[in-house]
Amino acid sequence: MALTLSQKVLVALCVLLGFGVTHFIMVKTVHHSTKAIILRAEFVLALETILACVSVIIWRTFAPCFNTHSKFNHLRTASTMNGVPQRKSSHDDRQSFNDGSTSSKGEWSFFKVLLLVFLFLCHCSYLTNIIFISKEPYWYAMLCYICLGAYIQLVVGLIIGKIALFILHQTPLKLKRNQQDMETKVVIFIAILYSLLASMLGLYTASKPPPVRHVKIPVRDLPSNLDGLSIVQISDIHLGPTVGFTKLDMIVDIVNTQEADIVVLTGDLVDGKVQSLRSAAKPLGRVLSKYGNFFVSGNHEYYTGDVDNWFSYVRSLGFVVLHNSNVQVPAKVTGNQGQICVAGADDIQADSVGYPGHRFDVASAVNGCSESQPVILLTHQPRAAKRALDSNHKIDLVLSGHTHGGQVFPMILGAYLLNPFYLGLYQYGPAGSHVYVNEGTQYWGIPMRIGTSTEITHITLTKADHLQGEKDCSTQK
Repeated sequence: MALTLSQKVLVALCVLLGFGVTHFIMVKTVHHSTKAIILRAEFVLALETILACVSVIIWRTFAPCFNTHSKFNHLRTASTMNGVPQRKSSHDDRQSFNDGSTSSKGEWSFFKVLLLVFLFLCHCSYLTNIIFISKEPYWYAMLCYICLGAYIQLVVGLIIGKIALFILHQTPLKLKRNQQDMETKVVIFIAILYSLLASMLGLYTASKPPPVRHVKIPVRDLPSNLDGLSIVQISDIHLGPTVGFTKLDMIVDIVNTQEADIVVLTGDLVDGKVQSLRSAAKPLGRVLSKYGNFFVSGNHEYYTGDVDNWFSYVRSLGFVVLHNSNVQVPAKVTGNQGQICVAGADDIQADSVGYPGHRFDVASAVNGCSESQPVILLTHQPRAAKRALDSNHKIDLVLSGHTHGGQVFPMILGAYLLNPFYLGLYQYGPAGSHVYVNEGTQYWGIPMRIGTSTEITHITLTKADHLQGEKDCSTQK
């Protein structure tokens, strides 16, 4: 017996409720390594479900155009009945086109096979995070993620094509509405052209060395001896299926040319376990700075289920891991010289997954910092930055990452709407605190940047009265 709409909705709500309760119990009870596996499985299931739905739309849209015997071949093909050439009716032609059928049932063209392979590679993309991770990216993983990037742009291209047709129908040049086959071909042409151009641009942008962005930030109570202190920030490198040793080695070379006083890495260094990416992360051991290198966790460190081992390994490479803790910089001063307090808090994802011994804890992170000295907080996500600045603790500057600026269009819109700080420099609160959101030194998975860029940030701290009223420091979202 068929279910009514209300019954279907009720069943869906029950399934979601059951899933939510199961997830809550899982978070509170299972070991963190098992939890990481379950979380990845949930993500794969959600991703594959979305891709499956969209892939059906893409197949039904594109496959009919790739038949060996298209409508236009039928128009040229005559059948003989009692010696009289006959042509298929336009109704039969249109039905054949829309159904994706050919004159010989089951016959496939080269382009239909290519489309099927393309969709298959897209569906395999995230699975390479589990299998194809090593010192350098595997070509298969790169191909899968390139296809996924092109897939997203193909969907955008289809939307652009539909919008273009809608506009065309409102003009004197509009096509007749019964010319469905021609309209479909126009939409497909626009979608493929846009996807190719956008994907090539994205690949080119992401392949370039990350540019160094210079930013001056005024800080209250900055000691005179630290006026002009330089901080080089890197973030969101995502060592994994598409970023490896060579990319990180290049980043370290650029960082070292900046001759920084401090180097900070604000999370999402990796997308895999230490045993798989130990060699890929090795260039971090070459990072040079005057007062020290500092690291805080990002959400992807917790997705690996191996964050404690990463903390140990990053420490062995010369980084101080700020695990809800802080240090004084410089470590030693003489005379009237002053210090700043550099603090770091665990990523808020630690709270969500219930990772033992880890949580976002601003109070512990700044415990011991003096009210009379500047406090620089490192925390991965802008949402955590806002929570920290809305607390009662004195925080003068927060350095974050996470958003990637959206990385590729149209995710740019989601990154902007879902984060209190999107990218770049913001002034926040009556005390004149600041937040800087790094756009990402590399990329996650898809080796493309469309409408965004990679970034290494060179921050110069100045006494607050030096930059009073500067426009680039007055943005608040």
